[in-house]
Amino acid sequence: MSSVCSLETTIVSVERVKEYSELTPEAPYEVPDSKTGKSWPEHGQIEFQNYSTRYREGLEPVLSNVDLSICAGERIGIVGRTGAGKSSVNMALFRMIEATEGKILIDGVDTSTLGLQELRSRLTIIPQDPFLFGGTIRANLDPFGQHQDADIWAALEAASLKQYVSSLPNGLHEQVDNGGENMSLGQR
Repeated sequence: MSSVCSLETTIVSVERVKEYSELTPEAPYEVPDSKTGKSWPEHGQIEFQNYSTRYREGLEPVLSNVDLSICAGERIGIVGRTGAGKSSVNMALFRMIEATEGKILIDGVDTSTLGLQELRSRLTIIPQDPFLFGGTIRANLDPFGQHQDADIWAALEAASLKQYVSSLPNGLHEQVDNGGENMSLGQR
């Protein structure tokens, strides 16, 4: 009986490997000749030009011929009923789903020409339900340690949180509980 179970497990494993090997690969993680600078995107203008996409080949488009221009610094809200494409717009920005036609430009750069690492590391979504990781305030704001304290304080000031963080005993080095449980929802 043990041999039969072992054989079945092996066959299932081989089937899974075969399925994974037949998946359509994601776009390149890096593109060596990228023309964007370290500060891209500098302004944040986003344009969808005749953009269409679907979740996978053979399915109906989830976005069809979208033309949308969001000016730099403009704040927008995307609203609609379930299935209207709100989440699909975010997925398209991060190239989690690829265009079937048209393109998305951010500060004039066609996002389809970028490696996924470059694109995804330069964009941020502020979720409806914020989440903080256990660690310091600074580590949550700059997880890769790429910015000076002055930059972090400027960001906190822009978010009207500088006074709050300054009042904490350890400032930027104040500990945050997993999920930000030791902060109010507004502070998160």
